[in-house]
Amino acid sequence: MASACPKQPKKRNPEMTQSKRHSGDTRRTPRQQRSRQAVDAIFEATARLVESQGVERLTTARIAELSGYGVGTLYDYFPDKYAILVAMARRELDTIVKSVQQALTQPDTTKENTSATQKAMHALVCGFGGRQRLRGALLTTMIASGHASELSAPIELIVNFLRHQDQEPGAKEMNRLSSDQLYILTRAVVGIIRAWAMEGCTRLSPHTLEVELTHLVQNYVHHAACAADQST
Repeated sequence: MASACPKQPKKRNPEMTQSKRHSGDTRRTPRQQRSRQAVDAIFEATARLVESQGVERLTTARIAELSGYGVGTLYDYFPDKYAILVAMARRELDTIVKSVQQALTQPDTTKENTSATQKAMHALVCGFGGRQRLRGALLTTMIASGHASELSAPIELIVNFLRHQDQEPGAKEMNRLSSDQLYILTRAVVGIIRAWAMEGCTRLSPHTLEVELTHLVQNYVHHAACAADQST
């Protein structure tokens, strides 16, 4: 696999560096197949270590050892463990966005006549579920690193889609939401999803969360529209 580890930079202790000092960007973009394989191995090793021992005990040395790559190879892509976690979180978000897009655009073949809002919430909840300790660590790192706004990307996608669906209940009302109201709605959903994932997904079943989030979105949109009518 990788060659012998290169010499480490002097006086460097990346594990003591606070996450807020890093943008989370990788040093080298993994375009070639071998590079992608290395990053995949680093991500999987990190995930396994976080699940088994938590972020506090996570080190780049342990990640490199478990991944089968040298520490020098790891540093070619990431300056520290926090950058790895941020990159992993962004990959997870991309996957969630794609699953939400698929849920919104695929035809409904069931007889339940599920609304686009509920289908989107279902995809969202499924995306944030699983590997609970890892999900919590990724979300915490994104927030601590100053990237919390990126977590709203799937919600903003849903809102933008629903605003153009004439057959969706509340679509016309959603188009009347102000930028402030859209901000409140998207952050409310993000906050609930984040809390659910970080608390271990034990207080609510995925189905209950999905249904209640659907009601939250629909009721807020309806309330905002009624308030706007009363003020005119």
